[in-house]
Amino acid sequence: MTDAASDLQAAVAVISRVLKITEPAIQTAHGDLKLAPSDIQSLRFIAEHPGCMASALADHLGVVPTTATSIVDRLVKRDFVHRARPEGNRRAIALTLTAAGRDAFTRIDADEKATMTLMLDALPQADRAAFVTAMERIAAHLSSMR
Repeated sequence: MTDAASDLQAAVAVISRVLKITEPAIQTAHGDLKLAPSDIQSLRFIAEHPGCMASALADHLGVVPTTATSIVDRLVKRDFVHRARPEGNRRAIALTLTAAGRDAFTRIDADEKATMTLMLDALPQADRAAFVTAMERIAAHLSSMR
């Protein structure tokens, strides 16, 4: 492992540890809603792709369709997601957020943005854009590997 990779590994470990330790002490939507990470990612995907099919969600999450169906079942049971049959395709099931789902996602999104702001506040203003650009490149690279 290169020195840079070791340094990044150590930094990411500290960030993860600190966020995990402080999470229970801070009132957040994540804590209140008691959602699994896959549930949160599903809410985000459905919010960004209203009317999507469960197969698209499964592909996005990198899981098999039955796993995506289980996630959607949990979210439907909590009244966060609504299933509907689109006109002209009786076999398909379109997913949308309910009002409660939109509210939950809005709260989670605000919490995540607050955490990102906290992280960016650690950097001088002049370094923030370059950091965000680097993170976007890393995200795009990792996404392309799937």
